[in-house]
Amino acid sequence: MRNRLGIFLFITVLTTAVLGGWFGDRVSAGSPAEEDSESWLRTFTSALAAVEGNYVQTVPTRELVESAIRGMLRTLDPHSSFFTRGDYNRLQEEQRGRYYGLGITIRAESPGSGRVVVVEPPTPGTPAYKSGIKAGDVISRIEGEPIGDWDLNREVIPNLKGPKGTKVNITIERPGELEFLELSVTRDEIPLYTIKYAFLIRPQIGYLKINKFSESTGKELNATLKELGEGVLKGLVLDLRDNPGGALSQALAVSGRFLRKEQLIVSTRGRDGSGRQFLAEKGSEERYPMVVLINENSASASEIVAGALQDHDRALIVGATSFGKALVQTIYPLQGNRGLALTTGRYYTPSDRLIQRDYSDSLYDYYFNRVENSGEEQEQYQTDAGRVVFGGGGITPDQEVSLGQPSKLLRLLDRKNLFIEFVNKLTNGEIQSDVRYQYSREERNQFTPDERERLVAETNVTDQTLQHFKEFVQGKDVEVAAEAFEENRRSIVYRIKQELFSTLFDDEEGFKVALEIDPQVQRAIELLPKAATLLRNDLAKK
Repeated sequence: MRNRLGIFLFITVLTTAVLGGWFGDRVSAGSPAEEDSESWLRTFTSALAAVEGNYVQTVPTRELVESAIRGMLRTLDPHSSFFTRGDYNRLQEEQRGRYYGLGITIRAESPGSGRVVVVEPPTPGTPAYKSGIKAGDVISRIEGEPIGDWDLNREVIPNLKGPKGTKVNITIERPGELEFLELSVTRDEIPLYTIKYAFLIRPQIGYLKINKFSESTGKELNATLKELGEGVLKGLVLDLRDNPGGALSQALAVSGRFLRKEQLIVSTRGRDGSGRQFLAEKGSEERYPMVVLINENSASASEIVAGALQDHDRALIVGATSFGKALVQTIYPLQGNRGLALTTGRYYTPSDRLIQRDYSDSLYDYYFNRVENSGEEQEQYQTDAGRVVFGGGGITPDQEVSLGQPSKLLRLLDRKNLFIEFVNKLTNGEIQSDVRYQYSREERNQFTPDERERLVAETNVTDQTLQHFKEFVQGKDVEVAAEAFEENRRSIVYRIKQELFSTLFDDEEGFKVALEIDPQVQRAIELLPKAATLLRNDLAKK
């Protein structure tokens, strides 16, 4: 007990000294502040000794210390956080933009379940793709062991990842198939691309979605714009919806790619009031109109980009008010490959607006029950062109567009994976239709660009296919009223078409189908002429 306390006291004193050196004002030896800190430190170690020596059951010191650190950080703000070894390793993987594993996106089959569902078709070239894993597949065993009671983050994911070249044996349960699939998959390096989708959504109108900001985002953006033919673009829709943020350096790289050289992107200020301004280092002379899409899950680095482009009138913002996170986190490594994300400043958009939402009343409300402020309640600022923008509650779009909620029927069909299961049967030939929905992987790999384009244009959901889906759902003992089915007919057709295109061609083609009925994307395209007018006015003042 004495040895354990001695080790803990040394670690605690060392950590306190380091944190004090990094984050606090230095104090001279013997000062009242230092004596007070030492007194509280002794109180803490005494409490730890009491718990370790007398609590009704044994609790590992690691759990007690990690919980204490988390508790300390919770008194500061919502975003200062502690990373365990596993969390810190995942953070480093995301920042590096790569990891070793199978290349699948998964979620728990149900809350608390270790069994996982593959939620997206694997990217071509990844081990999962080569092994024939599909969206909707359920992984039920790893190395022969049932994983129903495993923890997703602590057990499932670490067992799927591993050194390059090693194998992992998994059992797959595929909807609609009685036999389990036993696969031996060789792990490989998986690049974590932050720009997964980029294509022409209309002739000479580009669409580009950034999922998050990691070390590779700026380079990805440059390459992607080149592939889109940036020199002849007549408009660009930049989708930052559900982008939680990431590296500040990459928010600067993305913003600077669309602004003029030396335009202000963002400024930061620490607790002593000192700050730093970040300018577009290279800038760009390309001046096609832009619309940026955001929603309530767009945060941090996403808001830096959206705020900079809005304040300089470089783009119109469409969607829903963003999350409202303007706290700068600095990552500090701690002993034992753990880490600390500490808020060291706040950031401000070029018009000097702080978009951080208030979190003083309730952290629960901050995360889960956010109340939107009306424009009258928010501080008003002006863009370069004199347009009114708001601070203190996230980035407010120039045009609010709601996505709406899927109907009860659609939620039920999705929850039961019936669209995926139906399309699997359709493309396996178990359901006959008046349109060919069967292409082997070998055939798909041999499609020429022209053949692929023709097949994409010709493939559709016919009335007969829709009738087959109706019968398939009824065979699953799912009660669907005829009226409800007709009310949702268009959405059902597009969901089937989305899964079809993802299976027959690739995930990007399925994603394009989803955008066809995405009201925020469609409104963004409609507003490009207005964005062009804004751009012309800016050029006229130059």
